[in-house]
Amino acid sequence: MVKLVRFVIILSLITQVSHAAWVFGNISQTKGQTLDQIMNYCFAISLELSIFIFTIQGKIKIATFFAIISTLINLLYYWFKVGFSLEFCSMLVISPIIPTTIYFYSDLVIHLDNIKVNKPPVKINVVKKPVGRPKKNK
Repeated sequence: MVKLVRFVIILSLITQVSHAAWVFGNISQTKGQTLDQIMNYCFAISLELSIFIFTIQGKIKIATFFAIISTLINLLYYWFKVGFSLEFCSMLVISPIIPTTIYFYSDLVIHLDNIKVNKPPVKINVVKKPVGRPKKNK
């Protein structure tokens, strides 16, 4: 199950990284240069991994902030592609899905890893000793 969840996170990250890189490249001053494209993907990877990393580290407010930024990037991506239209309005519903997937599946990874790490408790036999003063032999 953990492998499947991680696989879904990777697919979501790949999708979202491509959106963030495209948006960053679209507003860049030096469009189309090789170094610029590398920087676009460096920015996108660092941004999108932030949701995953901060969730794993238990920094929920920071992870939420990055998930919101990621959603806004998705909205910009669709805004640049289709402008304000009916299609864009449908993207208002779809845009939060990828960042939310990364956020919640990251949280699930923590939960599944804790289940895997925390083995069932070992049963310990406790021998009860008598309480009080020992009886004297007569």
